[in-house]
Amino acid sequence: MDAAPPPDAPSIPSWVHDILDDKPTGFLATVRPDGRLSVTPLALIFDGTTIRLSTTKDRRKYRNLVADPRVALCVPHRNNPNRYVEVRGTARLAPDADRSFINSVARKYMGSDEYPFDRPWQERVVIEIVPEQVSAPSIPLADAPPQAPDGAVADGA
Repeated sequence: MDAAPPPDAPSIPSWVHDILDDKPTGFLATVRPDGRLSVTPLALIFDGTTIRLSTTKDRRKYRNLVADPRVALCVPHRNNPNRYVEVRGTARLAPDADRSFINSVARKYMGSDEYPFDRPWQERVVIEIVPEQVSAPSIPLADAPPQAPDGAVADGA
């Protein structure tokens, strides 16, 4: 996992770093054995250069990535889905035996020092996205978040 990205790998534009630095949900697409796509929402950590996610070895997405590391990750702005970044590339997998990565996710997203939801037998891995293409378009309404759906309660009650 410590290997550097290829020298010609595209970087993630600074104007979407706020999306990735927040507490976003990324939608990771992997290729299933039958060639169909599978999309899963995941928490992620962005260090200013690299996007990393976590899964366990018993999950379909892990088996998909072992068989075919091609991925696409779409990350919409948490409060304005008109702004997003999409990264297409390959996944590098590395063990998270000491659970330091998933625990960093728990700290960021849940304010907890330890990720509480794994079963004792589950083995964690880190998914690092190696970009081949990055898309962060400026689209109409990018600065105008959609309104709450009809009938939604404004105060969240």
